[in-house]
Amino acid sequence: MATRREFIGQAGSVAAGAAAFGLAGYPGGAGAQPKPHPEAAGRGRGGAGLGILILGGTGFIGPHVVRHALSRGHEITLFNRGRTNTHLFPEVEKLVGDRNDDVAALEGRRWDAVIDNSGYTPDQLRLSVAALKEATGQYLFTSTRAVYTDFTAPVMNEDAPVGPRDLPESEWGGYGPNKVLAERVVEGGFGARTLIVRPPVIVGPGDRSDRFTYWPDRIDAGGEVLVQGDPTDPVQFVDVRDLAEFYVHLLEEHTAGVFNSVGPGSPLSSAELVYGIRAITATPVSFTWVDWDFLAERGQMPQRQLAFWQPPRGRYLNYGRMDSSRGIAAGLRFRPLAVTAKDTLDWHRSREIGGEYRLRTGLNRATEAELLAAWKEK
Repeated sequence: MATRREFIGQAGSVAAGAAAFGLAGYPGGAGAQPKPHPEAAGRGRGGAGLGILILGGTGFIGPHVVRHALSRGHEITLFNRGRTNTHLFPEVEKLVGDRNDDVAALEGRRWDAVIDNSGYTPDQLRLSVAALKEATGQYLFTSTRAVYTDFTAPVMNEDAPVGPRDLPESEWGGYGPNKVLAERVVEGGFGARTLIVRPPVIVGPGDRSDRFTYWPDRIDAGGEVLVQGDPTDPVQFVDVRDLAEFYVHLLEEHTAGVFNSVGPGSPLSSAELVYGIRAITATPVSFTWVDWDFLAERGQMPQRQLAFWQPPRGRYLNYGRMDSSRGIAAGLRFRPLAVTAKDTLDWHRSREIGGEYRLRTGLNRATEAELLAAWKEK
């Protein structure tokens, strides 16, 4: 049996197996590109690339965006509080401030585009939009799939209803509703120069939520693995590097609008997910699916232990079937599941070597064994 590294080293085999994992279409499949909005087009800097301001830039999404943008010849400026991962990107200009109450460092400057990965509330966006609407050509705001009212529409695309259904806006609160209000602030300030991306669960190297990382780690450990729900449950996510490349591509094309960035490129079931991850390891492993209701009765659902996908029913009926055809037409691409899983596992193992090995998400082995035993006895 080939080792995990030997398997992954066979790049051609990985690419050929992408379709089997529900990830056909990487990296090719050129969809029609939407025409740029004339008002959104930045001038670039002497033809050498765009001047891009990133609000944040040192957390999870930001570093991947910075690396890809630099590789494309763009000039990057970071604006943040200067507290997180300050060692990153010594070659990049860094402005220090606080998007909540101190944006003085942005005054008198101009950029072709801004990428905002750190805005959560409408008040934060009012401050940044006011400071930048005359200083930058385009505003890319990272929103979320959670803006949607529910996930019951037959086609869950960007036109599905957003925000709470039966509450006045004055009573809106929480992550999703605040992102809806924040989107409106950007649209109000930038108009046709607005670019909003609504990602699902973002996974890959650097994801410290461990919602996806748990699965490559647990499957690589081997043995009997508990998987929640049914083997046919739909699963969606996006690799952080695919998201970063999509962001930079959208800015290069001066594209505006609202885009879901939900992957993979074709339907993926929970069975295809775990068996696809299994392909990167030689460890003997088996899977046992345990009913959602059974887990809920034992205090496991909804919960942090296995928070990755949702049961396809009620308000989450089409949560795992969201439509990203608009994003794909604009250049969104998805790398194979095997690549995401292997790279995430390698990153996680490097954390273990460094002493940071406790997963934030996932069942501990004792709880998993108890649940499996109870499931078999019921």
